[in-house]
Amino acid sequence: MNTNLFKMIESSYLTYKPPKEWLNGLKIKTIYPPIPRKTAEVDFDIYDFEMLFNDKPTIDLIRSGKTIGCFYIESPGMRSLLRRLDVHTFEMLTAASSIIRPGVAESGMMQEFIARHKDPSRRKYFIPEMGELLAETYGIMIYQEDVIKVAHFIAGLSFEEADLLRRAMSGKMRSHDAMRKIEGNFFASCKRKGYTDAQTKELWRQIESFAGYSFCKAHSASFALLSYQVAFLKAHYPAEFLAAVLSNGGGFYSAAVYVWEAVRCGLKVKLPSINHSMYEYTGSGNEIRIGLMAIKNLSAKTIHKIVEERKLHGEYKSLADFLVRTKTGFEESSILIKCGAMGCLKKTRPTLLRLLDIYIHKRKLLEENYNDLFVSESFALENEVDTQQNFSLEEICKQEYEAFGYMVTRHPLHFYKKYIDDKSITKAVEMPQKKGKYAKMIGWYMTSKRIKTRSGEIMKFLSLEDLTGTFEAVIFPKVYHQYAELTSSMGPYVVEGIIDENDHTNLIVKKLSVLSLQIVKSDFGKDSVENTYLGDVEKIPEEDFRLAEKLNQEKLRRAYLG
Repeated sequence: MNTNLFKMIESSYLTYKPPKEWLNGLKIKTIYPPIPRKTAEVDFDIYDFEMLFNDKPTIDLIRSGKTIGCFYIESPGMRSLLRRLDVHTFEMLTAASSIIRPGVAESGMMQEFIARHKDPSRRKYFIPEMGELLAETYGIMIYQEDVIKVAHFIAGLSFEEADLLRRAMSGKMRSHDAMRKIEGNFFASCKRKGYTDAQTKELWRQIESFAGYSFCKAHSASFALLSYQVAFLKAHYPAEFLAAVLSNGGGFYSAAVYVWEAVRCGLKVKLPSINHSMYEYTGSGNEIRIGLMAIKNLSAKTIHKIVEERKLHGEYKSLADFLVRTKTGFEESSILIKCGAMGCLKKTRPTLLRLLDIYIHKRKLLEENYNDLFVSESFALENEVDTQQNFSLEEICKQEYEAFGYMVTRHPLHFYKKYIDDKSITKAVEMPQKKGKYAKMIGWYMTSKRIKTRSGEIMKFLSLEDLTGTFEAVIFPKVYHQYAELTSSMGPYVVEGIIDENDHTNLIVKKLSVLSLQIVKSDFGKDSVENTYLGDVEKIPEEDFRLAEKLNQEKLRRAYLG
């Protein structure tokens, strides 16, 4: 590692103190305190950079691109870049943080940097001095400082003019107009130094591309430093880390992606619980508990009441106990039951919904003048509505999706198991063995990105996941033109194409379709193009018949109508 660079970052990051006169009367507020250094509670020092940059689990996580949730290095493009560059040092991550910016990427120099990194024979320079001046980056400008070096030492501009060029391509002053003003002087200076028109034009083309956006090296280094810190946390404390990511509202992806990333990391994701969940997500060991904050249409006031009451008087023993102590209304209580947050009460969801109906509409538990000394006892009617018959798996997952915006009990692709287990389907985990080969895959939507190519055509990147991992469906313009209207759903997508030899997580799409629910219904004989309805068999358990016999008409009315 570059010792001087490390010392510079460490010094500025840890020891800088502004002049006292700047701080007079100034109160600096922080949302969260900094992570403590090695203490009895925290057995690592997140600011021990030598340890951080040499930690094998952290390095392996970064170089393999398993960085979902990690600051700045979690996007599909960045994760692909980490793998292609085999990033395993702080310096290389600093470079990667810069070359993915539009300024470098759009000039074509990102691809050239990757090629030169992998193959030293590609390191040929159209101006020989470039190789010496920018040896660390294989003769390619990737930082703003590189442009200043080239403009001064190669093009012959003064340092003042070189810095004007830097300012013209960055910050609030970033402007193509400002750069055009200095273009004439640049070409004249290059001509005086004996460079050909072709050399000068190519040099200017590369510099001009930075007007799109570029980083100074210190900016890239600070980003890389933070990326290393959070990668360390994910590598060693995945439950706590991903719980924090979810509590913070995520980053590049939706909450669903982070939940299933946790599962891929070997963690167990538990449903929210009125007796165990806090407001936020919590993680410990190999488990993540979903926080009550994840439940849509559940007010913050109700959540805080549930948590505070539990802290003061202990866990909730029954639904009646919960209702009396928290005064939670019918709608919010039913949401908690349906999404599984009352599973700790050891009754099925249908039973709890029946009891809720009785307590709210018949026994009026929430009325101010209600004073039942025997509220915790079991009444005959309550026993009679008890059922061991729970919701179906499909209904449970549907309720979870409506409550959280994602499923927990099963991944959505579970319901297409017949298709994803077909021998003709390649799974994400199998992609490394099929580089350069044709494959057919099924994936669920994670995120997507549309871009315009240099020729002005539109293409799309679909980030997909199956039950074994994630992959990118790369849809070039010609294919995208055919299938564009199909790429605006959650899927499942059936994609066919060639697995990229340079990055096995990319599938170059040739064909695309969506495996719709109608296809599945048709396959199971429940729907058809001939419009012949075969009929679903309604299975009513004997227990329900016995219950109906026990409850006379009046009791049924009381149980369900109040």
